Amino acid sequence: MDWNVFQFDFNYIGMILCRLLAACVLGGIVGFEREYTRHTPAGFRTHILVSLGSCLAMLIPQFAHTAYGGSVDIDPTRIGAQVVSGIGFLGAGAILRHGVSVRGLTTAASVWAIACVGLACGVGFYSGAILATLFIWAVLIYLKSFSNKLSQRIRSKYIEIESEKDALEQLQNLLKEEGLRIKNIEISENPTNGRQKITCNIEIKDANIDYAVLAATIKDIDGVTKVSM
Repeated sequence: MDWNVFQFDFNYIGMILCRLLAACVLGGIVGFEREYTRHTPAGFRTHILVSLGSCLAMLIPQFAHTAYGGSVDIDPTRIGAQVVSGIGFLGAGAILRHGVSVRGLTTAASVWAIACVGLACGVGFYSGAILATLFIWAVLIYLKSFSNKLSQRIRSKYIEIESEKDALEQLQNLLKEEGLRIKNIEISENPTNGRQKITCNIEIKDANIDYAVLAATIKDIDGVTKVSM
């Protein structure tokens, strides 16, 4: 059949429509959870578009293989492989840094995973796409409470300070007095102003600790000009 004709066949259009629609629905399920619970940059529409685009990327080589037959050497999986590796740039855009904390890693992972779901829809692997979406959705919904409980038992906090003088010893003594144990610490020099920069990860046993008071106390250390928590 001429390739200009078969793509308008009713059955072929129905197959394409089903795959694109499945990609939109499954991507929307994960995207809704991300936007409804976290209000992240990569939300409902982003996940739908990623899944839809991945599905189309998988359909293109299949169409080319059918259209051109054996006249050209086409690997239907090549474009899909590029989607899996290339979607990382979008996931990186969802990762945000707030002071010394980093947010958006889970959303970035869900964007990458939903791209794979879109590829599965594009190749017609509906059972795998649906099961994977259910697992992704379950992880995002139900493991969140488990993760919160775990983080409550093992609480840690990053503190970043800038000081015009060597403030490491005073900081260590202050944290020790507050009953806070330092898990790790990094010391560097701010290249813009030459000030000492100290970043430490502390273990917190008291869940009711007032971080505002702690930050103010650290700020009172001689030479400290900035405190981020």
